[in-house]
Formats: sequence, C-alpha cells, structure tokens
Amino acid sequence: MDTVTGKEQRWPVGVQCAVNFGFDVDGETLWTSRDAENWNRPANLAQGSYGPRVAVPKILNVLDKHEVKATFFIPAWIIEKYPEMAREVIERGHEVGYHGYLHEFDMTAGYETEKEIMDKSLDIFERVLKVRPRGLRSPLCEMTEATMRLMHEYEFLYSSTMMDDDFPYFWKYQGKISNIVELPIQWLWDDSSYFFFTLSDPVRRGISTPSKVLEIWKGEFDGVLEYGAILDLVFHPQLSGRYSRIKLIDDLLTYMKSKQGTWIATCEEIAGYWRDAHGPAN
Repeated sequence: MDTVTGKEQRWPVGVQCAVNFGFDVDGETLWTSRDAENWNRPANLAQGSYGPRVAVPKILNVLDKHEVKATFFIPAWIIEKYPEMAREVIERGHEVGYHGYLHEFDMTAGYETEKEIMDKSLDIFERVLKVRPRGLRSPLCEMTEATMRLMHEYEFLYSSTMMDDDFPYFWKYQGKISNIVELPIQWLWDDSSYFFFTLSDPVRRGISTPSKVLEIWKGEFDGVLEYGAILDLVFHPQLSGRYSRIKLIDDLLTYMKSKQGTWIATCEEIAGYWRDAHGPAN
C-alpha cells in the first residue's frame, strides 16, 4: 500500500509520484499554425526561431546539470529546418515525440489528410534522426477519431494530450480498453498560460513573474507527491528559454529532487512502466 494515501502502489518501489518535463519545440510553427499570415511577419517568425536556435541549448544544459531526461515534442518541419538541434536532443539522451508537421490541426481534416501528415512526419523522424517516436502530443491539445485510429494503426505507446485525470490511464477505443496510455496534461502546468504574450490575433497577453509560476508549480507538485499522481509539465522553449525562466526550471528541478519518492522521467519511460505494470493484460 501507498504509505501516504493508503492507496495501491502505482509506481515502482520507492517512487511516490512521476514527473515529466516536456518541451514543445514549435519554433515558427507556433505562429503559422495560429495565423497563416505570420509566414509574412518576420518579427513573429523570429520569436519562434528563438526556441530551437537559442533556448533549446540552454534547456539541455540545465537538464544535464540535474541529470534528468525530458521529452521534446517537435513538429517535423522544425526537424527539417533545425536538424542539428534535434540530433543534439537525442545525443543528450532525451526522447523526441510526434507533434505534427507544421503544428497544424484541423478538426475537419479527416483520416486521409491526417494520415498523409503523419506519414510525411514519421518519414522525417526516421530519415533525419533515425528514430520513430513512440508518443504523441496533438497540436493545440485536440484529438479526433482519425488521430486515435492512426495511433492504434501505427502502434504508438502513449498520448500526452488530454486533461481529464490526475493519473495515467488507458484509452477506451471502439468499446474496448486500449493499450495506449494517456499521460494527462493541464493548462495549469503549461508555461504558455503564464508567459505567452502577443498582440497578433488571436491575442494572448500573459507575462507572469517566474517566482509566481514557481509558487504555483511547487504547490501542484506537492499535491501530486502527496497523492501519488503524475505531473506532466508543458514548456515551449521560445517562452521558457529566457534567462529568468531558465532559472525557474533550474529551481523547480532542485525543489523536486529534494523530495524523496520523486521520479523524473521521459514520457516513454513513464508510459512504458504504466503499460507493463497496469496494462489490460495484467
């Protein structure tokens, strides 16, 4: 039994909760997927390019400092444009995950269009990085029946998209329990809720102090640790790659690692454990 909550032990022996540091390296596609006119706005594109060019190296260094591994969800167009950045992520021991080709999402696209995008993107992962992603974070945190169908056809291990639980769980698909693990996220755990500022439509005006965000996330982590749940943090390098926010990541890692029972791992590691320990076959 879990000595803190009295619940059944969910995690490996000695582990009380799971934490993932996830980085959506959207780059310029964050802007073009919001408004196609941003292809003609160099200043907005430059904000995006800061992520893969400048911020990711800073993030990799702070992760190395703490000896933790993270998951980087990268649109395939970004892999094509910044292949050395993406290769460096893998060489440092981190996971890369699927995040569309151009961070595009269309609820009406349909199966054939989504399949074409996924095929094109997976080919880029294999050709440029020599890997096939095992997990997916759907752009804009939306999911269609076609996406679910494709994830089963391509035998993905997990999704990190939904916001409906405190714990990992298995999808229900076509009336049955699926082998695909969902690692829930939440806008409360997403840096864009606090740091995404733009005057371009659709307008976002979030500039919070890193100390305030650190307070919020520490509080969330404390609850996750107490109840043995999962904290699946979402960062965007172009937002969280600035110096004061890099320090936020550094301080948060220091705090989490000071708490006994904290397992900081990649999404693939967490989902793989969950499937092996709690899967439908068990």
